[in-house]
Amino acid sequence: MIDTAAPRTSHVLRPHHIQLLTLLLVAFTSFEEKTFPQPFFLALYRFALQEIAEVAPPRTYTETCKTLQSAPMADATGSKQFLQAFLSSASSMQTPDHLANFFQRLPPLFLDRDEDEPSVFCRRSLFGYFARRCFVSYLKLSYGGLAQLHRDYLDWVAAPGPSPQVTSGQSELPGYRPIQKVRLAIDYQIFKTQADRKEYASTDPWSIWHKAYTTGDENAAAENLRRYFEQHFNDTKDSGLRQHALLHLARMHYLSHEYAMCRKLLQEAIGVARTSNDRIVLQLCMSMLRRLPPEERGCRPALNEVQPDLHPLEILSDVRKLMHINNHQPLSAAFERIIQAVGLYDHWIDVQGAAFFESEQWGQHAVQSVVWSMHGCVELAQIEESVVTAFTEVGGNDNNRVVVTLNRAYYRARQGEYQQAIASLLDPDVWRGLDMNDYYSWANEIWHILVLRASRRGHKRQFTEFLKPKRPNGPYMPREYWTGTSTPLGSIIRDPLYEIIQMRGVDQAHTCIELLLTALWYAEFQGRYGLYRTAIILLADVGLEFGMTKWCRRILEEIMPQIVSGNELEQRALASFTLARCILAASDSLEDALLECLPLLVRAEQDFQKLEMLRQLQDVRYLMSIVYHNLGMQRQRDILAVRVKEAEEQAKEAGAVVIEDWVADVWEVVAEVGAALASR
Repeated sequence: MIDTAAPRTSHVLRPHHIQLLTLLLVAFTSFEEKTFPQPFFLALYRFALQEIAEVAPPRTYTETCKTLQSAPMADATGSKQFLQAFLSSASSMQTPDHLANFFQRLPPLFLDRDEDEPSVFCRRSLFGYFARRCFVSYLKLSYGGLAQLHRDYLDWVAAPGPSPQVTSGQSELPGYRPIQKVRLAIDYQIFKTQADRKEYASTDPWSIWHKAYTTGDENAAAENLRRYFEQHFNDTKDSGLRQHALLHLARMHYLSHEYAMCRKLLQEAIGVARTSNDRIVLQLCMSMLRRLPPEERGCRPALNEVQPDLHPLEILSDVRKLMHINNHQPLSAAFERIIQAVGLYDHWIDVQGAAFFESEQWGQHAVQSVVWSMHGCVELAQIEESVVTAFTEVGGNDNNRVVVTLNRAYYRARQGEYQQAIASLLDPDVWRGLDMNDYYSWANEIWHILVLRASRRGHKRQFTEFLKPKRPNGPYMPREYWTGTSTPLGSIIRDPLYEIIQMRGVDQAHTCIELLLTALWYAEFQGRYGLYRTAIILLADVGLEFGMTKWCRRILEEIMPQIVSGNELEQRALASFTLARCILAASDSLEDALLECLPLLVRAEQDFQKLEMLRQLQDVRYLMSIVYHNLGMQRQRDILAVRVKEAEEQAKEAGAVVIEDWVADVWEVVAEVGAALASR
């Protein structure tokens, strides 16, 4: 990209400039410094510096008065005199001539004074430069421009609205409308410089783009993004920023999972960046292109190589590719990539002197929490999640915090705490700062929690008639929740496990032994020990059909120390129930086997009851009643028989439920949050 000196932009007088000049005139020419209390004088300095620097949208007249009146020691005698003189200045400008007389009083603010008389004003100070710039802009005004400025100022003083915010290209308050620099229509100035005859770039299109992107208005976002980069940034014929516009448009489509359009824009941006010799944007485009899923089925995605201009987060994004099961890579490769990303990030900040963004610092912790969870180490994953939530902003739009919060809520739901998980997501601190892309992820997570509960309790009608029609934009795999679905997940580990579960329902599990052993090998090789433990449980269950009772008991007892911690209640309940059956089938002494399996069945019942898995709860209670019967414990047997009947009745009622009131209330809140976020 061609480096050109930034042009001198023209200055346009606005109503708040008059108010700031009034503050400077009254505070530093009509009063002496010792008149003010020091805390109040410090507040005046800070207010003037912040407003002159224009680091935030200008305040309204009402906001300005309230800010000064609430300053420290504003009730002191000197402060009251200043505030009275300052507030009366607005009523003194009744005509354009009064406004012209006001500007004629400005030269003492920026003319050099005697060196023996120290002052905050000179032509080289911030206050003096601001006053001189406003005075020069006044001298260039035509009488019509002065009259229009006077009308805007009076309307601005009378307006009770909020700070001027650009929404649709126009400001909400008078006096802040953009001035079109058409040569035949520039009537607000009588003296014009070269900069006054040219239309230079402004930040309004960028602000409109950001708001449109946040609220999900893709058409307005794309239009204003192009408008911003097509502005007159310098005096050359081509601004050289077209590749930036294409890159930002591609990023928008990437976040919306519109990968085909993203790829098309990236290819165009790569060509433009090469033509403009923009090596940095070219590197960014190539890195994002590698993030996209491959076009050919079965083709492994390309990994990034460490290069001077490569952002550390691009190395971190490769972890997602290595975590994919079908890439046949162990999770240790993902950890190696995380270490590389951390080292490159330190070099990026300390050696290359890149800008520091706090959100980028916690990205590797969020990724580690996901990898540790896949590795089967839930405690370590929770530690990494706690690091992210402890050091990120509450109520903000940090994607790291959003991802960690969603993962933590779904983990709580898997442990049977459905309502608590949803309540944690409905907290305003979670959703109030979300943009629409993150809102879809947030709403999709709540929907998945409701579907998880419905599948465990057997609410098929509630899912079919209420939840399924309201599914938000996001991924959904029916096989993860419902048996009997033929749509595969595309996983070489999980698909065989679901196949074996479905075949167990029709007493044909032995036909999938080869698939189960293959999945077990892949799970062990890739270090996915959560799936490995589940596969071992299913293998022991199938082994009982072949009479391999002692072998099944042995392999289950070997992994039970990893399961009994209760990090996965469903897995622990299934393992306890399966191990109890293995003990009953493998033991030589029936009475000893009955006594040994009883604690396992009690734990399985408690876990299934907490998870509200009613059908599995019936099976456990039925087996417990048989155990009590064979032990001669008649009273306990009768109690279990009644509880079996209760579980059966609950399952029937759950199957007939169409919609629960609290589920409808939750989804109504989700819809209202979406409407509120989209209407910001």
